[in-house]
Amino acid sequence: MTRDPNALEELVRVSGVRSVPVVTCGNDVLVGYDPARLQSIVNCARQHSEVES
Repeated sequence: MTRDPNALEELVRVSGVRSVPVVTCGNDVLVGYDPARLQSIVNCARQHSEVES
């Protein structure tokens, strides 16, 4: 983020914070480390479509 001002701008636009990690999936935004919430977001995404390898 310190080397890419555009990335920092997008981070703040998407999450509203200047903190990492930030994970987005559809309309879900996860800020910080929360393994249970991350798994919930992944499970929800899998129900909507399969991720291709």
